[in-house]
Amino acid sequence: SRKDLQQSTPNLVKKESISLFDQPYDLEPKPTASTQIKEQQVKVTLGGWGPTLRKEVKRNFVLSSEESKKHRKNLKIAIPKVLNIYSLAPFLRTYLEALDIDPLHIQFSGFSNEDMFLEGAKYGSVDSCYPAKVAQSHVYSLMYDKKFAKKHFDHMWFPAVTELPGYVKHTMGQTSCPIISGTPKVVYSAFTKEKNLFEEKGIDYVEDALNFDNRDLLKKQLFHTWGNKLRITEDENNWAVEQAWKALDQNDEDIMKEGRAILDEAIANDEIVILLLGRPYHSDPGMNHEVLDEFQSLGFKTISMRAIPKDETYLMKYFKEDVDSHYIESPYDIRDVWAENFSTNSAQKVWAAKFAARHPNLAVLDLSSFKCGHDAPTYAIIDKIIGASRTPHLTLHDIDANKPGGSIKIRVKTFAYTLEQYQKRLTNKQIDEQKISYKEEKEEITV
Repeated sequence: SRKDLQQSTPNLVKKESISLFDQPYDLEPKPTASTQIKEQQVKVTLGGWGPTLRKEVKRNFVLSSEESKKHRKNLKIAIPKVLNIYSLAPFLRTYLEALDIDPLHIQFSGFSNEDMFLEGAKYGSVDSCYPAKVAQSHVYSLMYDKKFAKKHFDHMWFPAVTELPGYVKHTMGQTSCPIISGTPKVVYSAFTKEKNLFEEKGIDYVEDALNFDNRDLLKKQLFHTWGNKLRITEDENNWAVEQAWKALDQNDEDIMKEGRAILDEAIANDEIVILLLGRPYHSDPGMNHEVLDEFQSLGFKTISMRAIPKDETYLMKYFKEDVDSHYIESPYDIRDVWAENFSTNSAQKVWAAKFAARHPNLAVLDLSSFKCGHDAPTYAIIDKIIGASRTPHLTLHDIDANKPGGSIKIRVKTFAYTLEQYQKRLTNKQIDEQKISYKEEKEEITV
């Protein structure tokens, strides 16, 4: 039955959308006042005209007071579950937990849905992509929805992320979409244009910029944002950032481990796995219109780009020929197909398309939201990559708030039929290879 298939067939996209916001990371023991840490002392000589002297010294870890710690324990912080938060949720959550914020006091909004959008969208007019527009509704939900209304949040953290962490190398940059970076500011304007609704609710709206491509700068930005609000020391901030990076890395490792298992199983059993090419927020069932659930109910396993193993040894099995031919410098290089690769999420989509084109057991579902300016330049590139390898792919571009249920089901069933035929060819190819191998072996024995 449909329900049984959904329970037995892995849908890593759905699983990822939940695990990102869980609390899976166990913090390391927090440093004490007697913990020794290293730092570099810098001395400028001759008013800057002389050499700059650097010296590494050891000193004790500086802790905030017990009163400050008690202050943090009582704080409640809300985070809208939107946009780049889908890339960074384990980091943000762990950062706060490492600074003594009670895990139960860190609240993410729910998944997007039509009712939420209609309720919250009336506070402003933002003519951008649907993911950016619905962000406003998430903020509204955290402020006024019945299940959150009694929480009485002290802070709402919606950072303007300008650069993202990325695994695609040799790129022009790791920039975030400018619409997404600016959305926290736009949302603030929407809720303060007539009267300050945050002030009315006693909420401190925090939307300072963060750069996740420069770890040292990120530490300074976070301390600038939260130092006084949380009454923390710079040492505590820096330690919390390190813990947050470890949590994010662990989350990625866990997802990739599951992805590797599914891909290995697909190769062993001649199965087809569907790879979602999309932006991080397309894990939200309200953004992907639960199209992956439809494939899951038909027995097709699905993985996200995040679940592709990033181990270089593993990837070289698929990219070795290109690396040896000097088309690319490493398996993480996309300059051979796209030179203007400054946008992190777009570059990752192109890279994932290259991987899918080389993996015989992958089919592609390419999702893109309506008016996505950063995805638009990649449409033709991805189409050529996937087309050149004859990889089965379904393109769903320009998706927005409207869910054309009937249309999606028809396209899903049509694509499912294509996948079934492709899977038969895979199986037949395997049988033919076995026959050839047997024939060659028999001839050798005869000789």
